[in-house]
Amino acid sequence: MDEKEEIYLQKNKKKKKKTGPSSPVRKELKRIDKYFKELESNVSEKTYEEKDKKEIAFAISLKSRTLSRDWEQVQANLSYTLKSILRNTDQNFRIIIAGHEKPDIDELQHCLVTWLSVDFPPPPPPGSGPEFTEDKKHKRRVIGSYLRKIGFSGYFMPLDADDWIHYRFVEFIRSHPISNAFLIKKGIMINQGLEEIWLRNRFYIGCGSSALYYFSNKDFPKTSKMADTEKKLFGLSIMNHQKVPQNLAKINMNYKTIHYPLVTYVLGHGDNTSVLKGKKSNLVSAKKYNAKGENLKKWIYQYFRVDAKNYRNS
Repeated sequence: MDEKEEIYLQKNKKKKKKTGPSSPVRKELKRIDKYFKELESNVSEKTYEEKDKKEIAFAISLKSRTLSRDWEQVQANLSYTLKSILRNTDQNFRIIIAGHEKPDIDELQHCLVTWLSVDFPPPPPPGSGPEFTEDKKHKRRVIGSYLRKIGFSGYFMPLDADDWIHYRFVEFIRSHPISNAFLIKKGIMINQGLEEIWLRNRFYIGCGSSALYYFSNKDFPKTSKMADTEKKLFGLSIMNHQKVPQNLAKINMNYKTIHYPLVTYVLGHGDNTSVLKGKKSNLVSAKKYNAKGENLKKWIYQYFRVDAKNYRNS
């Protein structure tokens, strides 16, 4: 982060925004609470059987240490992401991470987390060109071929290594009958440096952690080669996330749209992929999205199970 950005951050941290009962973010999160209360009180809605509920595989492509500005921050971000998933009320999931250098964090020792070391070289610094994107896709294909080998069938969700998952996310997805795909249309954005939070519609346009696909085992590639992947339905998961609705429409695949903010896109920590690629600035704020910015308050961590004190002191 350069000197101008530092000055900007310090000035804007002093500008306090009201965050109270009228908070749009909190109001939307309470809608999730209401959803579960209604679900629990209306047994007739539970028309699905336990055996029909499918497990979720969260797929994380971790960038190489050679491409990061601050490897300690990258590791910390991944730790928070994993915490948000591992603390979910429904434990029917697994997390697979593919990367070059294995982070030194406790969460990688969890029985629901699998680390896959890749043997292909990382893209050259600064990693802002097409090689950077291909590296991410290649790691996703590695994860796909791993899931094929272990016989996995279920939901596959590409997830960025610094985003957060709502603590009832897995429960929410599995409360619905099986769908070919889920598209998250509304999400939360946080700028850590500005300590600002806001809602974003069409969330999938800006965040790659915004879709789940149901794949049977045969839909996963046998190898991580692009040619093998293109022949499979799995190819949907490595296409441009900004065009998920169009991609699904091309093959006439039905999907369910989620209008609850179940994912948080974290910005402003200095090592965002979008920043390294020059697509976003560390100073991006709610104003850019014509949204109402609010102060980042500790209640948000209750919904994403990230420890507020440790996170904000990192």
